[in-house]
Amino acid sequence: MIHDNQLSLYGEMQSEKLAADNKVSHQIVSEINQFGVNDRQRWLIIYQLALEFENVQDMKDLSSFVKEKKGSEIFISKIYSLDKEEEEI
Repeated sequence: MIHDNQLSLYGEMQSEKLAADNKVSHQIVSEINQFGVNDRQRWLIIYQLALEFENVQDMKDLSSFVKEKKGSEIFISKIYSLDKEEEEI
């Protein structure tokens, strides 16, 4: 029989696990920022991370959002095709 004052926990509580995940995520962002990345690179990183989702629908949703929001500004194929159009003018 366990009394309230004798409660023993084994392992981490869910909130502790979430807090640890948040801390690691923050450390990763800090490390990325130490490289001196610009906004275009941040969007590319977000896109590339989106492609790593295990949930296919999440991957499609987030990668599509990035393409719709910043596609012509960040993807080389779009930039390259715009440069070729300017040369032809």
